[in-house]
Amino acid sequence: MTLKGDGTFTTTGWPTDLEGAAGPPELRDGNGTWELTSTDGAGYPISLTFHRISDFWNSSKDGGYYGTGLYVDGSRQVPRLYEYRGDPDVCDLNRFKRGS
Repeated sequence: MTLKGDGTFTTTGWPTDLEGAAGPPELRDGNGTWELTSTDGAGYPISLTFHRISDFWNSSKDGGYYGTGLYVDGSRQVPRLYEYRGDPDVCDLNRFKRGS
């Protein structure tokens, strides 16, 4: 995933757990917009609005959007982004590492 400074993002190989999506998850790509949201404990600190996910969703054709988000911990210098896979009580996480 690449989060760009203009509020857009692109993904490759994610999201992995889309019910009804065709094709292998590792080949899936997508794009959309992102924004930082309130940190009051409700919802995702980083909100993602997909405009397109290959073999699953295309807003220009299907209308609407697919929304999800990411949680954040760490520091400003070393942020860590993650999401829960399935039930949060199981603590199975997708972790994102900062690239160059």
